[in-house]
Amino acid sequence: MLATIREIFLYPIKSMRGVSVQEAHLTLNGFVGDRRYAFVRQEIAATDGFPWMTGREKPKMILHAPRFVRTPTPEDWDVPIMVQTPEGKEFEIGDSRLCEDIARLYGHPVFLFKTKRGNFDSQHVSLFSTHTLAQLEAESESQINVRQFRANLYIEPTDAVPFIEDSWVGRVLRVGRDAIIGVTKKDSRCMMINLDPDTAIQNPAVLRTVARHHEECAGIYANVVAAGMVRVGDRIEFV
Repeated sequence: MLATIREIFLYPIKSMRGVSVQEAHLTLNGFVGDRRYAFVRQEIAATDGFPWMTGREKPKMILHAPRFVRTPTPEDWDVPIMVQTPEGKEFEIGDSRLCEDIARLYGHPVFLFKTKRGNFDSQHVSLFSTHTLAQLEAESESQINVRQFRANLYIEPTDAVPFIEDSWVGRVLRVGRDAIIGVTKKDSRCMMINLDPDTAIQNPAVLRTVARHHEECAGIYANVVAAGMVRVGDRIEFV
């Protein structure tokens, strides 16, 4: 056994707060319900390869908290999503008032983009190790909330070695009983990992540490080879 899954997070709306779940359906297009929506900066939508409105532009974006009205499944993927704003207002994802709220935050027009396959920066699945977190806390001399790394799967490797997951790149892993993923590369990081998910306060030491000691990478990315249900407590093994 390589590792155990400690937490699973889905991110229904790109750059907003993650939703903790006990189990999730992993398909060939990623986790059902993950990153299905994104707000697009209207003025660059047709000219920029990364037109999304994210916490990089306005850190307060990550304080918006989505929730699923019911659990998404492969047969019922288009479930209603409610979003609570930092001020405590709650809107359905398609409510124009939410779009107006995000536009006011950004200071420019935005529009809502929806896809069944997910708006991924890179690969379908991201994994991050508890041992890697401990190492980064020691190196940065600061306390870091693991959710700052916005992974789908927070894992505890059997070998308590920080960054051991980097050695899995190029390997194929079984996750739980049926799901199989291929680890494609290390996860290159940006300033988003500086943002506390509960306050949006920045700690520049986090990204600075990752850049200085780990070539700007922390965690790993994978694509899906075979679908399956993934649960907290599942084992991860080499195929």
